[in-house]
Amino acid sequence: MTPMLRRLEGEWSAVELAMDGKPMPAEWLSFGSRTAAGNEVKVVFGGQTMVHAKVRIDEAVTPLAIDYLNLKGKQPGAVSLGIMEWIGDEVRYLIAPPGEPRPAGFDAAGKGTLSRWRRRA
Repeated sequence: MTPMLRRLEGEWSAVELAMDGKPMPAEWLSFGSRTAAGNEVKVVFGGQTMVHAKVRIDEAVTPLAIDYLNLKGKQPGAVSLGIMEWIGDEVRYLIAPPGEPRPAGFDAAGKGTLSRWRRRA
């Protein structure tokens, strides 16, 4: 357990979500949640698990590098590479599809999944 993984633990609410540059309608965001415990994360929308993965974070680079080892879903065992950053108390991720290179920055948000989360009160 690292201090960063500890900071990410808990329940989070979706603030923003876009897939391949297409934003999810704002009214759908309330149906999403992100739960982190240790190095495991689950993202659920409307009762459907969208992501269930083991997480590894490299804090020595900017933006922070994050790797997801997908445990379930369309491609169990596949690795997705991404980046993350803190914006105040919110956290933002840009995760490439499995097999694609890690995004260099958040300006590359046209490919992959861009999400921003706020801790639930």
